[in-house]
Amino acid sequence: MDYKIGQKLKELRKYFQLTQGELAKGICTQAMISKIEKNDDIYPSAQLLFQLSERLGVSIEYFFSEEDLPNISYVNEVCDQLTELIRSKQYQEAYKMIKLEKKNPSFINKPHLRRFIIWREAICLNYLFDKKQEALVLLDEALTYSNTSVKNYSLQELDILTSKAIILGEMKEWTKADDLFTQIINNIRKIPLQKDKTTLINVYYNASRTAIKLQAYKKALHLCEEGIKVCKKEKTLFLLGYLYYQKAECYLAMDASYSEKIVRYYNKALLAFEQSDDHHNYKLVAQKVNSLEELKNHID
Repeated sequence: MDYKIGQKLKELRKYFQLTQGELAKGICTQAMISKIEKNDDIYPSAQLLFQLSERLGVSIEYFFSEEDLPNISYVNEVCDQLTELIRSKQYQEAYKMIKLEKKNPSFINKPHLRRFIIWREAICLNYLFDKKQEALVLLDEALTYSNTSVKNYSLQELDILTSKAIILGEMKEWTKADDLFTQIINNIRKIPLQKDKTTLINVYYNASRTAIKLQAYKKALHLCEEGIKVCKKEKTLFLLGYLYYQKAECYLAMDASYSEKIVRYYNKALLAFEQSDDHHNYKLVAQKVNSLEELKNHID
């Protein structure tokens, strides 16, 4: 197969922020898209390329042209960089990029990219300047640039709703945040073929935090356990330490005393933080464990 076809299909799919499953739906299998993108020993038919080009809003000639690829690659790189900067809490650097790219026609003229930039801007406004109300307004604006119905959210739209729920929690609007997380979880379960499970893990973690604030400890515990299951299944450390820590916190809140079970989950959190090189949280949890051990010795 021509290498450029697989490369361009992947670049364009990422550009429109579609999963392989979303692109394939009703046309072919997700596995077929994966094989084309990996340039496996397969050559897509003209009919298949035509259907894919129709869904992506380009002519079939796009797959055989080299004109548009550099710009699409640039946009994908910007989106990936912004995602990584925000994930690592480098909000100042992210905000600088956002202010620059907001003037870029590539982001202004495409609704899904405009939605992405507005979403990222809202997060930066919240954490850099504590402009929570303004951030909520921007998140609602971002959701207006959607092609899905209110009954059918994309993963990115659920990410945006998660950002909104987190900010509501930071404003102590815990009940509103809890209701929104329930809505998010109900919708995320409807999305098939979720290759990237970070959205789901993030939702379980933040929903459990909200439940703890409402003193709904059994609910929080269940959400932690669901998040841990996903982490184990996907073999990822993403938020695993936080989930174990929160699970220990739930048991501590319910038992209100020292127990081997509580320490066991704090130690699991320690291991996850150590494996992910999160030295800051490792120290915090280690101090918690030491305090519990001192409490045990005092009781004994």
